[in-house]
Amino acid sequence: MVDVVNKIRILEELAKLGGEDEVFILTIDKLTRYKMDKLDEDLKEIEAQMRSFEEEYGLDSDEFILKFDKGETEDNIDFMEWASLYDMKKRIHNRLMLLEGA
Repeated sequence: MVDVVNKIRILEELAKLGGEDEVFILTIDKLTRYKMDKLDEDLKEIEAQMRSFEEEYGLDSDEFILKFDKGETEDNIDFMEWASLYDMKKRIHNRLMLLEGA
């Protein structure tokens, strides 16, 4: 991963020096779109799993996480998984917002 980050930094420095390259821009756009599509797929899968918990426990995920964070839920594996899914959804949503701004 460090190698990828270094390569991106070098490309950033080259871009700052000027000289637009149409193929390069198209490639970056395609990579960005690919990553967004992958994150969208992941998000849909997580949301489907969360809906299962919502239906099973008759509770909206936002309501659940408020109760969970306050310690108002029992300690069971479903609630731990549900809270993890909620956190994953937030991280994916933040990544998508970052990519949409690119």
